Amino acid sequence: MGGGFAITMTPALPMSPAERHAQLVREIDAHNYRYYVLDDPLISDAAFDALLRELRALEDEHPDLVTPDSPTQRVGGEARTSVTQVRHAVRMMSLDNAYSPEELAEFHRRVVEGLPDGEAPRFCVEPKLDGASVEVVYERGRLVQASTRGDGETGEDITPNVRTIKSLPLRIAHPGRLTIRGEVVIYRRDLEALNAEREAGGLEPFANPRNAAAGAVRMLDPREVARRPLRVLLYQVVEAAEIAATQHESLAWLEEHGLPTHRRHTVVDWDGVQGAIDAIDRARDGYPFETDGAVIKIDSLRHQDVLGMTSKFPKWAMAYKFAAEQARTKLLDIVVQVGRTGALTPVAALEPTPLAGTTVSRATLHNADVVAALDARKGDYVFIQKAGEVIPQVVGVDTEARRGHPARFRMPEACPVCGTPVVRDLKDAEKPELGLEAATRCPNRACPEQVKQRIFYFARRFAMDVDHLGTALVEQLVDGGIVRDVADLYALSAERVADLERMGDKSAQNVVASIARSRERTLDRLLCGLGIPQIGQVAARQLAEEAGTLEQLLAWTPEQAREHVYAIRGFGPKMVESVVAFVQDPEQRALLAKLQELGVGRPQPRAQVASEGPLVGASFCVTGVLSRKRDDVHADIRAAGGEVHDSVKRTTTYLVAGDKTGKSKLDQARKYGTKVITEAQLGELLRGGGQG
Repeated sequence: MGGGFAITMTPALPMSPAERHAQLVREIDAHNYRYYVLDDPLISDAAFDALLRELRALEDEHPDLVTPDSPTQRVGGEARTSVTQVRHAVRMMSLDNAYSPEELAEFHRRVVEGLPDGEAPRFCVEPKLDGASVEVVYERGRLVQASTRGDGETGEDITPNVRTIKSLPLRIAHPGRLTIRGEVVIYRRDLEALNAEREAGGLEPFANPRNAAAGAVRMLDPREVARRPLRVLLYQVVEAAEIAATQHESLAWLEEHGLPTHRRHTVVDWDGVQGAIDAIDRARDGYPFETDGAVIKIDSLRHQDVLGMTSKFPKWAMAYKFAAEQARTKLLDIVVQVGRTGALTPVAALEPTPLAGTTVSRATLHNADVVAALDARKGDYVFIQKAGEVIPQVVGVDTEARRGHPARFRMPEACPVCGTPVVRDLKDAEKPELGLEAATRCPNRACPEQVKQRIFYFARRFAMDVDHLGTALVEQLVDGGIVRDVADLYALSAERVADLERMGDKSAQNVVASIARSRERTLDRLLCGLGIPQIGQVAARQLAEEAGTLEQLLAWTPEQAREHVYAIRGFGPKMVESVVAFVQDPEQRALLAKLQELGVGRPQPRAQVASEGPLVGASFCVTGVLSRKRDDVHADIRAAGGEVHDSVKRTTTYLVAGDKTGKSKLDQARKYGTKVITEAQLGELLRGGGQG
């Protein structure tokens, strides 16, 4: 069967406990390989569980037989209380991206120029895996360490979490040290099953496999990680030169030693590269995992060494990103949703259709002006794609397929939830540079849908970080009149929650405990969770540092509030007026006072910007998907003397653009002449590389 594992049947002759233990370990490892790597199981789940039960019983009877790489030892019993940093022996670099054949040809030109005359390279073309990057280390055949990429030089130790992943063997037949890199992924079918389970429990489904995998690998409790259907696909051996001469030979070596790979690479001359990329593009919908492009690597490891690295990327590899995938489907209806600020948003209800790894049945239409520009009507066939490969949106209408004369869409005159007459907010129309149009709003703050959406926002991880507040639970709390604002969450008892539909005692206790823990969040997290217009995470921290406590914030008169907020560096007139209006609004003051009385929101420690360091005099806005928490990136910038902005301003020096950066921030950077840099380039600045 290949893969370095052999399944042998138990002999009839009696075996010693040690011999039977070794036999069971080999059989279980082999069956895990067949199931998780080859996707070709030989026995039923019940038969596999029987082997595992026998192994556990044998180890209970003979504790001396337990080894760290026994299948029973994958899941640890204790949650970590902190995260340990791991320094990579060899830097984990990201890949430069190409989006067109012309950019790919430029990569080839640089490669040819960098190699000795007459040496024509071959290329290994592989799917670009869309997951969470990891590094795993084996010593004398045993898995000893796993870590995230982090900033490329230092990552987080996630060894207990990665040990729970059954596709990754805990031991291999290799005597020395081996460092291997790859991606933690979740197969599409596994995500569908996981989301069905979450929705049944009243929890929000994961948007895509990448989010689910990335969130899981950094959890503190490996027991929770073990509940996620994670897999590892490996694609690089750091010490490859010791085992092979080429990239494709190193992949074959991994497979021979029972290590999981994507098994979908091909080796071609340059003339065959585009064909290999196109083949991956055509086949990717049939892959069990997500891929958003192809990776082109120089196959010869000697040639890789000759080409070397830049400060950010290897010169011998390039990622070719596929164009956003589109699908054509029927627009069944245009429904209107109400957001936490009262904004009414038209949403397309679609005939379910597969798109980029998920089944899409709803897509955003942004606002009435976008619907009018598209001329989208009920019954039309429309084209959809995922913005940033995450959020489905309608991008066009197949007007030639229209039948009859369907009515044009009109925004409702009254809120579809509470019936309050809507208002047209023309202020947004004054900001065409941001791509904003006039918004239609429900002015009733007590609108049940607004209350629900404010609770969801309040509970988000970057705000008050309240777990277990799923859609079904929040709907029952608000519709039943139990919760009328976010402060009412802190009056909930486990007994009251347990009385609700589909809520058992244990689930109710978890909800109430998570709410109670959120009382200890600092003032900036509370202000962020309250959703003050114009105020994001960074500005909320600055405002909290200026006020210090919720009590002090409430004590400000309008004149004092304006004076204090104007003193905050980087706050423009609109931000100042938004904060002043918020803290002086009678309804908002009543909510703040209620939260203060309930003891929510700890005093804000003042984060000092260093007076010395490589970033003194520079200011940064950080956006997009990064390799680590944005708060940690902000802290590093401040520690090096730099300032942090929530948005791109005239005074912003750098926009740090991670993956999936939004167009609006890039447009603002171009408008103000702000330099756009990558996370890796920020790392160079932090290390004193100079501000160019």
